[in-house]
Amino acid sequence: MSRAAPANGLILRCRRRDRRLREEARAALISDVASFYDFAIVCQSLGQTQSRLQMAETVGTFLASLDIDEAEIAARFMAGRAVALGGEKRTKISGRAIWKIVAEMTDSADQGEDIFAAAEDFGEAIEMTLKLRAADPEPTLTIRELNEKFAAIAAIEGRHARDHKLDALRELFARASAFEAGYIAKILIGEMRHGMSEGLMLEAIARMGARPVSEVRRIHMLEADLGRVVRIVLSRTAS
Repeated sequence: MSRAAPANGLILRCRRRDRRLREEARAALISDVASFYDFAIVCQSLGQTQSRLQMAETVGTFLASLDIDEAEIAARFMAGRAVALGGEKRTKISGRAIWKIVAEMTDSADQGEDIFAAAEDFGEAIEMTLKLRAADPEPTLTIRELNEKFAAIAAIEGRHARDHKLDALRELFARASAFEAGYIAKILIGEMRHGMSEGLMLEAIARMGARPVSEVRRIHMLEADLGRVVRIVLSRTAS
């Protein structure tokens, strides 16, 4: 019971912010800075609506607010992909490895069972764990910067590559706020849990580029990576 108390307190604090997150999601749609925090806020807001129309509108509006490179990255992240389709094996980061890193950072390995029992998903468990740090860093990561860090981790090869990848990931989690870290973890394991199916993402991309959904679906038949689909759609819109 004594170990459960910290975890239960954390989950209550996480859930009390829901109303604030809904308000911040709207602000994220018009932000001039493509921050990863904005991305995470939008993803969080998706889990708070049952309307497919509203979800597609929210994601489409957010993607449209970004430049073409950022939109490509954000769409890929939203699909739970840290790198372009086909490059997943290069990251080689498991959920177990992620948990071990954050548990070591917060000396909370003995609270794991309680934290996972209280959390709604893996990402929230990571967020709750990093809330145990003495201070939570300010959210400063940008979408571009996180993409670069994922690419750098994926590019690590050679002897002791796994150890070097984990060291790089540890540095990333040390830099990220707990809220950002939860979504970084979700992307890395490919489980976003925001309700945006592939079909709904295609509807959102159509809204982003003001193109017919049928056109976006045809593009997707030839290009499976949603990030590249976004780039193609935006390129056609610009021309």
